[in-house]
Amino acid sequence: MTHDDSLKEKWITDVAKQHKSDPILIEKVIRALSLLEHLQNSGLEFIFKGGTALMLLLKEPKRFSIDIDIIISKKPKDMKTMLDAVIKNSDFIEYKIDERKSKSNIEKEHYKFYYTPITNARAEQEYILLDVLYEESHYGKHTSDIEIKSPFIKSEGKNATVTVPVPEAILGDKLTAFAPNTTGVPYGREKEVEIIKQLFDVGNLFDMVTDMTIVSEVFTRFAQTELAYRELKELNKEDVLNDVFQTALLMATRGQSGTGNYNELQRGIQNIKNFIFSENFHIERAMVPAAKAAYIATMLQTGTTKVAHFANPMEVEDWIIEQPFETRLNKLKKTNPEAFFYWYLIYQLDHIK
Repeated sequence: MTHDDSLKEKWITDVAKQHKSDPILIEKVIRALSLLEHLQNSGLEFIFKGGTALMLLLKEPKRFSIDIDIIISKKPKDMKTMLDAVIKNSDFIEYKIDERKSKSNIEKEHYKFYYTPITNARAEQEYILLDVLYEESHYGKHTSDIEIKSPFIKSEGKNATVTVPVPEAILGDKLTAFAPNTTGVPYGREKEVEIIKQLFDVGNLFDMVTDMTIVSEVFTRFAQTELAYRELKELNKEDVLNDVFQTALLMATRGQSGTGNYNELQRGIQNIKNFIFSENFHIERAMVPAAKAAYIATMLQTGTTKVAHFANPMEVEDWIIEQPFETRLNKLKKTNPEAFFYWYLIYQLDHIK
């Protein structure tokens, strides 16, 4: 369980120094994980998903995430009692329902859990957002139980466990979110950072995956569901995969090829830096997860299940992409061999289509 020291100023500032990050943001991460633990202890049955789930799944967390996203198959009658118990047993002061208008017919609830911040003297209260989705899980049987354990929190005794999708299942879900023209976080709504968050997560999840079977199964479910929610009846999962591919190609060629809004993607890359603590993220770095996303999309289109991972820059030395495929990608061989590696594999798979 989370030790009380985790919410003391010394612990928060020490962790902030370690990650060269803002203590206010570190406190939010700790509060989010604390909320997760109290939700689990309340008796509520749910699947924990989204960016914050990746902070537990990845061996080394890569980016900050401060929302709690959960799926509940059926809304419990005593939901209020359970949430009240979270307040009673934690440092959170109160919670409020965040009323939002939604065009979709999916049942969602958004709660704000308020706390008195230790690190931000300018604010009397801050909050952590809890997003609840009421529906049968599209992850199917592809879940596992993991400990609520993180370098951001100090633990003592036995850690609580929470149910999360396996990496392959989250990857199938996340891939649909990196498709801005179809099922993903859309352009034109000042959500460019959210688009890049999805891309960043896809790249990290890909590194954990060796087979595409589960990815394909879960992707298909999510793509069909999202298209139905958005009433895009004329589209299918192939359109979503093509959207992923074209968006990745747009990034790989710096807007010269592919389709989408390159300027918005660039802004997202520039503005995500506060959330990524594992590396200096810029357009050259973003080309790597983009190439991985395009590779995944092409594997799903061609029914390829076995995954290849980049290991050695020397491997690509004699590789050449030829027309009619996009030959501008050859420029990446010297400047970004890892991205080129995946585009060359895509080029090879493209002959199968």
